[in-house]
Amino acid sequence: MKCLLISALLGAIAFVSNAYAALDFELTSDNRANWLNEDKFGMFIHWGLYAEPARGEWVMCTEKIPVEKYKLLAAKFNPVKFDAKEWVRIAKDAGMKYIVITSKHHDGFALFESQASDYTLVKASPFHRNAIQELKEACDEAGIKLGLYYSHAKDWYHKGGEPLYNWAEPCTPEDRQHYLDTIALPQVKEIASKYRPALIWFDTPQMMTPEIARKFSDTVRAASPETLINSRLLRSGASIVGLSREDRDVLRDVGVDYLSFRDREIPEASPWPYWESCMTLNDSWGYTESDHNWKTPQRVIHQLLEVVSKGGTFLLNVGPTAEGEIPPPSVDTLKKTGEWLKINGEAVYGVHPTPFKIAGVPSQDFLARKAEMEKKAAETGSVGGHLNVERDYAWIATGKGNKIFITLFDWPAEDFQLENFDFKIKDCYLLSDPQSQLQSTVENKKLNVKIPSRPAGDMPSVLCLVMGQ
Repeated sequence: MKCLLISALLGAIAFVSNAYAALDFELTSDNRANWLNEDKFGMFIHWGLYAEPARGEWVMCTEKIPVEKYKLLAAKFNPVKFDAKEWVRIAKDAGMKYIVITSKHHDGFALFESQASDYTLVKASPFHRNAIQELKEACDEAGIKLGLYYSHAKDWYHKGGEPLYNWAEPCTPEDRQHYLDTIALPQVKEIASKYRPALIWFDTPQMMTPEIARKFSDTVRAASPETLINSRLLRSGASIVGLSREDRDVLRDVGVDYLSFRDREIPEASPWPYWESCMTLNDSWGYTESDHNWKTPQRVIHQLLEVVSKGGTFLLNVGPTAEGEIPPPSVDTLKKTGEWLKINGEAVYGVHPTPFKIAGVPSQDFLARKAEMEKKAAETGSVGGHLNVERDYAWIATGKGNKIFITLFDWPAEDFQLENFDFKIKDCYLLSDPQSQLQSTVENKKLNVKIPSRPAGDMPSVLCLVMGQ
């Protein structure tokens, strides 16, 4: 392929101010979620007792470990290498603007001091420290927002918090109500009032009704009015693109501020102006000793750009060890991502979605893989189902003000070209070399940019097009 070319299928080029899809309803958030569209990149942290067996955060469920046996892990959990300032430094060096940590995951173990339960890092472990408080102080000092994950419906330790899995002790509706009244709602009030988090990241809302969800959002709003609430308060992380107007109204009415898509999903579009994709650095959320399938910095940057080009925010997970250390491969990838963002962050932070009708041009490799998957789906009779094909783009576009940013993942063999380009170019350069002054022409609505014969390194380069009159 001699050049990277957008064909006539793009149609006219136009900037969009917020989201891909047309929004036909209003939110109740009073724009308190605007910072998501400015910050764009955050760190997810899955950490708790499950780091001890090092087989993932669902180990208690997947291995059907009884409560009496699993809770013995608390007596061993002593993360003496935990350093909140170091975690925040790693996030900040990576170019991340906020952190979300599992204050309580499905196993019911809380990383904060709680009056509602003694099953906490402070009281049940030899560590006896409040990790959430320490992280809050470190985030405030570094100027990074702190969000708190809280499993509000699923809790395998406290009776009444596990309604679905028959390996655990069955619970009655009365047990369920008791759990909500004495554990979940009080703890949400505690974390909202004590830490004033930027957001509360609810998860797995099985058996959650709009009425109960409203109790949670009212609790949060009363304690911390500016705290954002994600859609998993009421709806699981299944794909949300096809939400009906009625569905969206229900989410809005119970106090949801932004959408959390399915784990590791980057949607084609969103029916909401604020949304987030969460992704792992390997194949696991909680620390898994055997999982060494680490993403490269290039892959992280690709996924980050794909998300922000569609108007979303990217939440990237790390799983610290039982000792309290973020695994070195995670740190290395995050460091290199941050180094790239120091140079090219203008194409990420606070950008509009793609100024074109598509995020970018798919790579030839992706198109071949997609065709093969579709062929196999047709042969097996599964046409119409979800094809789990990770997208690859030759380039991805974002925009801000009078600038268009083209992040090049596949370097063109010759010139970079765009058809149906109905703008005048005032300036053209690489963000890595603002003095490069690349030669560009627009003739018959076709942009042609003379670029160097090869990229400066192995990381993606960003072409900046400055529009003029």
